Amino acid sequence: MRMMHLNKGGQGWATKTACGRNMLRTPMSTNWEDFKKEPIEYRCIKCLSSKQFELNTRMDKKKS
Repeated sequence: MRMMHLNKGGQGWATKTACGRNMLRTPMSTNWEDFKKEPIEYRCIKCLSSKQFELNTRMDKKKS
């Protein structure tokens, strides 16, 4: 089963996903807008419980 990971940030070799994986070794990762569009069953469980996910959710609530 495929899992989509949330991009956290960084540059070059230091780029990580929200669950701590190196982006170069993670086959499927995406930005926040596309991560929200993914069905829940295809999202990484660790990314859903990460601080980056909580931060992005809070920022969305402030915008609306």
